[in-house]
Amino acid sequence: MFKTNRRKFMFGVSAVALASTAGINFAFAQELRPLRIGVNGLPASLEPINGISNTGPRIIHQVFDTLLARDYFGDGATGGGTGLKAMLAESWERIDDKSVRFKLRQGVKFHNGAELTAEDVAYTFSSERLWGDEALKTVPNGRNFSPNWDEPVVEDKYTVVLRTKTPSYLIEKYLASWLGCIVPKDYYKELGAVAFGSKPIGTGPYKLSELVTNDRVVLSANEDYWGEKPTASTITYQAVPEPATRVAGLISGEYDIITTLTPDDMTLINGYDDLETRGTLIENVHMFTFNMNLPIFKDKTLRRALALVVNRPLLVEALWKNQASIPNGFNFPHFGASYDKDRRAMEYNIEEAKRLVKESGYDGSPITYHTMGNYYANAVPALMMMIEMWKEIGINVVPVVYAPGTTPKDADVMIRNWSNGQWLPDGLTTLVSEFGPGRAVQTRWGWDAPQEFNDLAVKVAEMEDGAERLAAFNRMRDLFEEEAPAVLLYQPFDVYAARKDVNWRPVTFETMELRAHNLSFN
Repeated sequence: MFKTNRRKFMFGVSAVALASTAGINFAFAQELRPLRIGVNGLPASLEPINGISNTGPRIIHQVFDTLLARDYFGDGATGGGTGLKAMLAESWERIDDKSVRFKLRQGVKFHNGAELTAEDVAYTFSSERLWGDEALKTVPNGRNFSPNWDEPVVEDKYTVVLRTKTPSYLIEKYLASWLGCIVPKDYYKELGAVAFGSKPIGTGPYKLSELVTNDRVVLSANEDYWGEKPTASTITYQAVPEPATRVAGLISGEYDIITTLTPDDMTLINGYDDLETRGTLIENVHMFTFNMNLPIFKDKTLRRALALVVNRPLLVEALWKNQASIPNGFNFPHFGASYDKDRRAMEYNIEEAKRLVKESGYDGSPITYHTMGNYYANAVPALMMMIEMWKEIGINVVPVVYAPGTTPKDADVMIRNWSNGQWLPDGLTTLVSEFGPGRAVQTRWGWDAPQEFNDLAVKVAEMEDGAERLAAFNRMRDLFEEEAPAVLLYQPFDVYAARKDVNWRPVTFETMELRAHNLSFN
């Protein structure tokens, strides 16, 4: 095994990178100990919907509770379980194909001391807060991440019925997802969604103590938590955009856990006796997508050419040491009944790509590709490799790397990298939730989707699982690959690193489970 002497590391080539850690205060064993996490970035808001991103759920999940929760470790699962368990709901029952009744736990308190009631739950999923036209002005994705909600019905102080206007057999799964965080009605209405995003309160095991934009978020233990008591005194999420700096901070003792590494980092870290890497294939897919408002990408021809020449096995071997996975389209095992294990692989065809480039009339002018550094693990190396692949068919792609915390104007973007968290264990994500009718890929980024695709998107949202629904999904997957509004690359292998005295396991979704059942210290 590769071994590294800590003294040599500290005074060797990385001494400059470590200089800023000279004033570190190390945590000593206590009943409750601080947890310090070096992260790749921070969300712009901690409002539960506005904070949805690669970075938001790992914080929001500690502050808020949901009615139901995904049981990642249930029935012996090692972090990828898809069953549901009770959370703020003490019990629940299906009424019909459009409604579910929930009985709430009594005595649960928000961080400001107010008691949780059915009014808070109803408000959380109301048109006023989440999916109505006015709500979308401050919570733009409220409808995108929702089923076709109808207004909730409060039956008594601790009983609420959540309803949809059209059949939905996924209501329970939605409520266990990042959509389901329960907010306090009166406090939320007093502040509004934007201000609530910087001063959030929930019912979770940790509450916000400090938020410094683009720098750090500090949570403190909620001593009055209704469930199993928190095991850390504080959790600090420190933004450290560069992976090498995160690694240096872990080695020097500045952090207990660091996020968003790659397999290339594993040998160095695992060479230390007190450190180890912990990785898992996550329910996310890296991709690139297009500004289809621009004439060059309005037609699918050039988009399809760019897709056909991407050598995914080479990317996965070179960048991920074959630990990332290449899906057969928008088709993942955790989808359960809407996963097709026999679906064909995505096409790779250089000659057809060359033909399409010629057909498109592309004149060789530069095409820019925007990426926010390595916010997505291996984003820049993957882009550099694809640029060489595209050169082979005569397409001139130029990288534009922008800094974390900044956002390019839509009009300046031609191609951008992206990832989609598959946040429901169902094929609806994200083929429908991101690419369906009324969603941003069509309304903001200009994809003129085939009517058949949009009709099927509505249909699968209302169907029960079965052969007909699977066939409908597969037809949507075919249309997606023919149209190429985005190009899927791979399902990443998410690498964390941690001190060995931190007992914590990653889960297969892009969050961190830091509740008491999954966090303790030796």
